[in-house]
Amino acid sequence: MLPILTSEESRAYDEYLISKVGIPARVLMENAARGAVDAIEDWLDELGGKAVLIFCGKGNNGGDGLAVARLLDEKGIEVFVFIAGTARELSPEASAQLKILKAILPGENIIHYPLGDTHFLAHIQVGIIIDAVLGTGAAGPLKGRSKEAVMDLLSLQDHFEAKILALDVPTGLNSDTGAVETLENGIPVVVNADRTVAMGSLKQGFYLQGAPDLVGEVTAAALGAKNKVTGKKSVSLIEISDLKGILTARRMTSSKFDYGHVLSISGSYGMTGAAIMASGAALRTGCGMVSVALPESQRAIVASAMPEIMTFGLPEDENGNPLGKSFKKLSHLLGKANVVHCGSGWLPTEEGGELVLQLLEKVKKPIVLDGGALEGLSKNKRALRDRKAVTIVTPHLGEFAKMLDMKWQDVEKDTLGLARKFASKNNAILVLKGAPTIVAVPEGNIYVNSTGNPGMATAGAGDVLAGMISGIVAQGKDILQSVLCAVFLHGMAGDIAAKELSEESMTATDITHYLPQAISEIRM
Repeated sequence: MLPILTSEESRAYDEYLISKVGIPARVLMENAARGAVDAIEDWLDELGGKAVLIFCGKGNNGGDGLAVARLLDEKGIEVFVFIAGTARELSPEASAQLKILKAILPGENIIHYPLGDTHFLAHIQVGIIIDAVLGTGAAGPLKGRSKEAVMDLLSLQDHFEAKILALDVPTGLNSDTGAVETLENGIPVVVNADRTVAMGSLKQGFYLQGAPDLVGEVTAAALGAKNKVTGKKSVSLIEISDLKGILTARRMTSSKFDYGHVLSISGSYGMTGAAIMASGAALRTGCGMVSVALPESQRAIVASAMPEIMTFGLPEDENGNPLGKSFKKLSHLLGKANVVHCGSGWLPTEEGGELVLQLLEKVKKPIVLDGGALEGLSKNKRALRDRKAVTIVTPHLGEFAKMLDMKWQDVEKDTLGLARKFASKNNAILVLKGAPTIVAVPEGNIYVNSTGNPGMATAGAGDVLAGMISGIVAQGKDILQSVLCAVFLHGMAGDIAAKELSEESMTATDITHYLPQAISEIRM
């Protein structure tokens, strides 16, 4: 897994490389610059004689940009450099890079702020603009020359319709929180990058608030040595290589009893589709059997939709929701099941909350809670904390905010911190659905998914994920690895669906439809 660092951890990583490993700062800058050029190699092939503009700040991020300018000039590409300050204001490393660059580029191709005559821009074509104004260490509102440079960069981006590469972090984006500054008219003052190449390590802010729409495609430039300075509570990016061996080849002599039994207590009047989608996803991820328990009046709908599943009717209220006294009727199914999935397609009711409480207190097997089963968790947190078996909770941001009795906008400002606190305090694995989906575990570690797309923002996608988690956990593998595998596969199947059908046209059942292709990918 790739580490995702805070700005403080990123500085510690740089210090480790310089003082412990012994890599000089100038070599780190060279490695960063080469990584940046590698990240846009395909863009350079399509540049067609157009120029590259590089906006550089006064610090080492600007120094990276100056080193990139030299490497691009070596390739025969016309480069213009805009520096947000005078030569005297540059950091020592950036100053050294500028001295080298002045011996290579024509003087008129290196422009310092405050800008003078820039009419030459009317006579050139620009294909790429590189943002090297401010890096990870920047915090607070943009001001002075840095703000001028960003505003000019955004204006030129619109004028030339150029592609944007951000070095380390798009300027104006807080690398810890994903927050951005906005003007009085509400317009954000931030670089909107097509690609971001992080220097050495991914940054937490890339995955928070509105940042996924600003960083574009993200890669990390290798600086020369792995980071061995890690804390006890880490944040990591889930990659396909982390999932090898979870869904392994099956024995020829195996039977359905070898791959687990999911009991899905889901569906209600008007929402039987949730039970169907969750159950279908559980089967598609390889579990041997699925039983669905739902209000008796809705049983025939689910049974006719999926002949592969077994259905059982439950007592219901006048609105077609399961009653708390359903637990007694479930006892024989609970004895057979390997994992219990509960709440998809439920309306939040007191009776449903009572059933969830009984499950938490009396069932000694893994439980996956979704949808309407989440509503009553704030009243049942003691039962959640006291469970010896694993509980997996799968809210989206709005549901998570309700569970915390907070506004979702406030949760969004500290998503990772609140997710970590919830998982630790409540002894549960939290799967916070979103862009991206985040998994937090009681030990304090957080895992960020690297797959998925906006087309998955569609009704039922969460039901599919809950079913997938249940289906893989039922097969008896390591539970955390099973959850991470389900989250990754969910996004990957969605990515395949979006490619085949478009983001606009895909539905939740399309995610399940493309699961076989996604599973084949991780088993290769």
